[in-house]
Amino acid sequence: MSTLPLLSPAKLAPTSHKPRNPSTKRTQLIKTLKNPTFEPLKDRLIRLSNVGQIQEAISVLDVMTQQHQLTPDLTTFSVLLKSCIRTRNFELGKLVHSKLNQSGIKLDAIVLNSLISLYSKCGDWVTAKTIFDSMGDDRLRDLVSWSAMISCFAHNGFESQALLTFIEMLRHGESPNQFCLSAAIQACCNGENAWIGEVIFGFAIKTGYFESHVCVGCALLDLFSKGFHDLESAKKVFDKMSERNSVTWTLLITRYAQMGHHEDAIHLFSSMLSSGFMPDRFTLSSVVSACAELGFVSVGQQLHSWVIKSDLCSDVYTGCSLVDMYAKCATTEPMKDATKVFERMPNHNVMSWTAIITGYAQSGGLDTAAIQLYKNMITQGHVFPNHFTFSSLLKASGNLSNLEIGKQIHTHTVKSGLASVNCVGNSLITMYARSGIMEDAQKAFEVLLEKNLISYNAIVDGYVKNTDSHKAFKMFNQFEETKGTEAVDSFTFASLLSAAASLGALGKGEEMHARLIKSGFASNQRVCNALISMYSRCGDIEAASRVFSKMEERNVISWTSIITGFAKHGFATNALEKFDEMVNAGVKPNEVTYVSVLSACSHVGMVDEGLKHFDSMYHEHKINPKMEHYACVVDLLGRSGFLVKALDFIKSMPFKADALVWRTLLAACQVHGDAKLGKLATKMITEQDPDDPSAYILLSNLYASKGEWDSVVKIRKTMKERNLMKEAGCSWIEAENQSHKFFVGDTCHPRAHEIYKELDELVMEIKKLGYVPDTGFVLHELDEKEKEGYLVQHSEKIAVAFGLISSMSKTKPIRVLKNLRVCGDCHTAMKYISVARGREIVVRDSNRFHHFKNGSCSCNDYW
Repeated sequence: MSTLPLLSPAKLAPTSHKPRNPSTKRTQLIKTLKNPTFEPLKDRLIRLSNVGQIQEAISVLDVMTQQHQLTPDLTTFSVLLKSCIRTRNFELGKLVHSKLNQSGIKLDAIVLNSLISLYSKCGDWVTAKTIFDSMGDDRLRDLVSWSAMISCFAHNGFESQALLTFIEMLRHGESPNQFCLSAAIQACCNGENAWIGEVIFGFAIKTGYFESHVCVGCALLDLFSKGFHDLESAKKVFDKMSERNSVTWTLLITRYAQMGHHEDAIHLFSSMLSSGFMPDRFTLSSVVSACAELGFVSVGQQLHSWVIKSDLCSDVYTGCSLVDMYAKCATTEPMKDATKVFERMPNHNVMSWTAIITGYAQSGGLDTAAIQLYKNMITQGHVFPNHFTFSSLLKASGNLSNLEIGKQIHTHTVKSGLASVNCVGNSLITMYARSGIMEDAQKAFEVLLEKNLISYNAIVDGYVKNTDSHKAFKMFNQFEETKGTEAVDSFTFASLLSAAASLGALGKGEEMHARLIKSGFASNQRVCNALISMYSRCGDIEAASRVFSKMEERNVISWTSIITGFAKHGFATNALEKFDEMVNAGVKPNEVTYVSVLSACSHVGMVDEGLKHFDSMYHEHKINPKMEHYACVVDLLGRSGFLVKALDFIKSMPFKADALVWRTLLAACQVHGDAKLGKLATKMITEQDPDDPSAYILLSNLYASKGEWDSVVKIRKTMKERNLMKEAGCSWIEAENQSHKFFVGDTCHPRAHEIYKELDELVMEIKKLGYVPDTGFVLHELDEKEKEGYLVQHSEKIAVAFGLISSMSKTKPIRVLKNLRVCGDCHTAMKYISVARGREIVVRDSNRFHHFKNGSCSCNDYW
């Protein structure tokens, strides 16, 4: 293993100087010893140091050296250095070191060890190592020196170097004590070195240090909790400790809370009190945080009383924990109690400001207030934000969808040099992704100094949510190359499964399924939920059902996912059965569950059943229907031909119907050819959303189906004047491990000649079986022959023809996805093709799935 780079000792303050004139220094020393003012000044300096009055002690030192021309002895400097370390006055400690060098006194091991500790604690491991090296192998180094250096490396992120130093110490014949063992074990508190920690643990047991020293026990608690993520073993270590104090109790409670065992942390706190130990600010902070995560506001309030009684209200750690607890556990007015705690804190630093800003950003709907607090923090509090502050601010601006504010905050992060810090960069990626600006999200990703799993998850999820699934998989492949598949977590797999679902790429989804099984996520609830959604959205509802049936634990998302899958595939009976099972299992449905239940009823025309479930939303589960639920009922009535009832239902709504509701009614009017009511629905849509092209297109299609071409021309002219474009219909199919997209009359595919040859043969075959082209679905003023030729070129027919000539397995269904509603003629043609070629065809359009098999469709021609 390579050694760490060190700065040249010449660039550092030397640890000792030999006097230029030894006789002069000897004279000064004799003068010092005989001077009657030396001992009183030395005693005063030591007294001030012992009570932490370092500035005053250094002033006494200056009086000794400058006014009385006295040279302090090593004891004086040693006391000063230790006091600086104890009170964490590191800059004053460096000043003492400078004065020590100026004195020319030859340093002993005690002072040198204190200097190593000083520079270690202030993060300057280079100077600490230089001082350690200057001591020589055997001349001045002792066990304290080795322990201090091992601790220095361990606490400054150089765990491997700490362990190498520990081994070097053993080679030099030193026997480690409790402090040395503690430092070495701390260097093992990560996944890479944890196994070495077990070896040192055995050494500690054999030498008796485990049972006799608290510091070794504390290090072992961290080894098992942080290194192995094994709280059970950490608790066994705790139980075996012969001596415990408040620090050991606090450490165990904190680790339980940090690893998500919040309730256990609270129980441990109760045991701590029962054992007669008093909590300090760190204990209370950890337990309050546990209450915040569990929503235990009443326990949190009791702890708040304890904080007040213990006079810890001014402590920033405890105060921040209370702010966080009240923010997360607000029962009535959000952030009211959290703000009170914040305002009563006597002093505010970056931690307290960040806590209150984060609370507002996470409380929902208070993002503008979070931004205002940031302004107050800078202008009134004169406190500069850190990386956690910026992370919360970017979340708030992302929630507001205010790109301008987000860019301003981004500028502040760049000026502060924090844009490349992980948590800030990750928040920037998410903020830009939520605004749909993936180019800037990618730039934020690229400038990160170190890209971690969260970074890759953020960029992958951004591409998925912005419908660029190909780039999502590209970023995943990049992650695999640098980190390996074993580094992927459940969130990554869930995002990639969503990407596969949006592409309809069943092959990709199955590949991800195989990978996640190998990675040990087959029973992960989040991943299983994503698998159910992926399989159902890719057309394999049987596979989705198998995943659901194998789940050990299901939540409302699991149940809703399978109900939605059955609903989209037209299996309303299965969907409603699952809903009943869900309720009987004691799982409370949510708003999304009811959208799926109502959609299931709508897709098969179960009007009475659907209305019954709509009424049960509030009466049985206290869920207030929202606009989406009213739109589902309008769809339920409209699809079944009850257009007047649907209109009456809209008029009875407790709030004004939005464009979605009227668009649903307009679609039903097109299906049933009601131009009069369709015109009313279009008017209501364009009043609310004048730039919605779908309303004009639906009405245009309605007029075209009735042959009212003058009205069609008029509508198309209006669209042209408003610069509204119709979404081009397209279909795509996964074959030969890639996605193939087709538009109407598409001839761009490399195998276009083969595809159209297959199409011509198909049309001839299905005509013999009874297929008659329905030219009524050609919504253009053409002659019959042209209309028939136009029908053949529909994108879903082209995609199916390609599926038939591709190398995909002949035993698997042909799965086609379409961005618009499948046309009636294509629907009829697919039924005939399933007979002619003996293949099942699954088509996912904008509304639902159609399973064509043996001449019939799963929708029973009701869609």
